[in-house]
Amino acid sequence: MLDIGALIKSGEHYKLEAKKAERDIPGSLWETYSAFANTDGGVILLGVSEEKKALKINGVVDAPRKMKNIWDTLNNRSKLSVNILFERNIYIQQVGGKDIIVMEVPRADRRDKPVYINNDLSRGTFRRNAEGDYHCAMPEIKAMLRDQSDISPDSRVVEELTVADLDRESIDGYRNHFAALKPTHIWNRLDTESFLHKIGASGRSESGQLKPTLAGLLMLGTDDVITRVLPDYFLDYREIYDSRRWTDRVVSNLGEWSGNIFDFFFKVVNRLTADVKIPFRLRDGIARVNDTSVHEVLREALANAVIHADYYGRQGVVVEKRPDKIIISNPGIFRPNKEEVFNGGVSDPRNPNIFKMFALLDIGERAGSGLFNIRTIWQEEGWQMPVWEEIFTPERLRLSIPVELEEKKVVNYRETNVDNIDEFCERVGEGMEKGFVVPGGLGEKLGEKLGEKLGENQQKIMEKMRGNGFITIPELARQLIISETAVQNNIAKLKAKGLLERVGPDKGGYWKVKL
Repeated sequence: MLDIGALIKSGEHYKLEAKKAERDIPGSLWETYSAFANTDGGVILLGVSEEKKALKINGVVDAPRKMKNIWDTLNNRSKLSVNILFERNIYIQQVGGKDIIVMEVPRADRRDKPVYINNDLSRGTFRRNAEGDYHCAMPEIKAMLRDQSDISPDSRVVEELTVADLDRESIDGYRNHFAALKPTHIWNRLDTESFLHKIGASGRSESGQLKPTLAGLLMLGTDDVITRVLPDYFLDYREIYDSRRWTDRVVSNLGEWSGNIFDFFFKVVNRLTADVKIPFRLRDGIARVNDTSVHEVLREALANAVIHADYYGRQGVVVEKRPDKIIISNPGIFRPNKEEVFNGGVSDPRNPNIFKMFALLDIGERAGSGLFNIRTIWQEEGWQMPVWEEIFTPERLRLSIPVELEEKKVVNYRETNVDNIDEFCERVGEGMEKGFVVPGGLGEKLGEKLGEKLGENQQKIMEKMRGNGFITIPELARQLIISETAVQNNIAKLKAKGLLERVGPDKGGYWKVKL
């Protein structure tokens, strides 16, 4: 049982509600029951009132009769949509010689939400915030109804589109990643339509035609087509090294790239993990380990956000990298119980088809372990623990991960006193070894000033690798229309110039562009 004395001393708060209920059970009891069940659970004390912001014990008259009335109402489907309480959740306790009734309301399972009253879904659904119970708006109710279903939204066949509406370059990129990881897999022999069907990117329409699934559209479509189906879809990566401006940004709606979540992941993942300070470690006592469990769990956190997002929700997936923390937020809240999520081993992805498509590329494949791993690794390193927040109206999950980045000096041509861009490039060139962050668009000019004049193919290789550090040599050869030998020779030259580094093994590693 709970320590009721300590609860009463704490006063009313987000997860504690006191109701006088001395003679009658107030109707507001069921509003609070709905609110706690639809939010994060809480405790209701009957026979306790709030006076001058302090709780006072009044007691209830004929507590056993009131208990029976409560159970009768809980099991009355015209009053409550569902009863989520067991006998252990409701009990009578004496405090100061007076009877009070304690109701411990858990967070409802997603399949029971929304929990509503008076047989009225639109006006009888409540949630909890710092001020108390509030009526849920229809977008919140719809989000709960989506999560209630065991048929995932991302399995929906988008009847109004065809497979031709997907982005061919993204499909080729996905297939190349898949082939590089699984070169002997039988799916590599399939034609495009059959391959997309196997991975869950397409499904049969009512007329028997292959159409994109919502998962296929999100993974391999283009932003303009995706937003025709999901108007609030949005992806945003922001990187900032001081309080005045972004130093790097990747946004889905500018038309500069596909805008889908597959390309977003690979555009962002290396940016996210770059220059995160990690303890110095050696492999076999000799070689420094540059790709550690810290990098791995950050990649897992990014994958979790795009796999578990509610793409019908508002404000999109936003990743913000700051010198002291990384903040990753996505529409939608936890589907399982939070304790199960933090303890690991429980997988209930909101988008199982997107999860499958990433898992086929060995991304996010460790079901139910992402958040548990982050907590474990940060605890092992003795770092400040990450913080998860569930935000409502609209529903969002926000993960704040404390990190420390390698110190960098941001140089912006427009904010210097130099007269021209040539002089600016010379100054940056002099300080390259000190870790300058160079604004985009100056790479070629800097190359000239640093005596590193790059050939056209070398420039294109670096550009491709900046956008996708996991790109393969066959994929580069196909996109640049040159031989694999030519790609290998150019990569060797870039590595010799110190402009390119291979991080990790040939299989499973990635390219790091150093300019």
